[in-house]
Amino acid sequence: MRVTDGMKYADVGRNLARIQTENAEASQQASTGQRLTKPSDDPIAAAELARLRASLSTAVNRRQVVQTAKSDADLAESTLSQVTELLGRARELAMQGSNDSLGPDDRTALSNEARSVRTQMLGLANARGAKGYLFSGSQTDTTAFDTNGVFQGDDVPQTVDIGGSSPTAVSASGAMAFTSAGGRDVFADLDTLATALANNDRAGTAASLDNLDANQKQITSERARVGLVSSKLETSDNVLEQLNLDLSKRQNGIGAADPFEAYSKMSSLSQSLERAVAVSRQVLDSTNYWRS
Repeated sequence: MRVTDGMKYADVGRNLARIQTENAEASQQASTGQRLTKPSDDPIAAAELARLRASLSTAVNRRQVVQTAKSDADLAESTLSQVTELLGRARELAMQGSNDSLGPDDRTALSNEARSVRTQMLGLANARGAKGYLFSGSQTDTTAFDTNGVFQGDDVPQTVDIGGSSPTAVSASGAMAFTSAGGRDVFADLDTLATALANNDRAGTAASLDNLDANQKQITSERARVGLVSSKLETSDNVLEQLNLDLSKRQNGIGAADPFEAYSKMSSLSQSLERAVAVSRQVLDSTNYWRS
């Protein structure tokens, strides 16, 4: 079969187009670091890459939820630690008020401080976290306690899916920490102490010591439980962090281009393109293509 000038032109054009396309793909891989720029590059790898991206997105979102829950758990534990310190001060006031040598004015001063302790504790009990009021249970938009120390929340825990068979309770319980559900009504006991001191009631003041000790135990118990929740969330966060790293590595292993290989290929194709252009000119010149 005779090779015509048209066939030569077509062959030159196809060769140039192929090299230009390959050069553009290599350039894109070198600049983006991605080997797969479209599904047709490798359908099987593209499908696996899509699956990995979906799994990574789920893991990232789950980790954000876990980190938010841990932040609130840590804040709740810290808040309960401050509450125990205030109760310690309340106990000191009760011990001082039980002293026979104190007069009415002295106990009145102690009563005022006891009410100040109560006010500070109310502020702590109504602390807010990332998801709302820490000690209101599921009623996160409602303050846990009103000014009278009446509980306004519930004991329905907030839960988070950390990968177990069922969601994990992650919120602190205001009911168990501060109300009779946990053993004693902490605010009522502080009111009783302040009233006994204000009334110069030494016996009543002394009797409040046992209640304050019970308050300490129930706050400490809830704090310990929240600490365990925080530890569990930290473990879950570490697991999810490792999962994210593993998924990212697998994703990069499938979709990422080798920078050295991409630049080497681009350099080689650039040279091939230059040679192809030179050959094309020779072919065209031999057929008088460039003659006017």
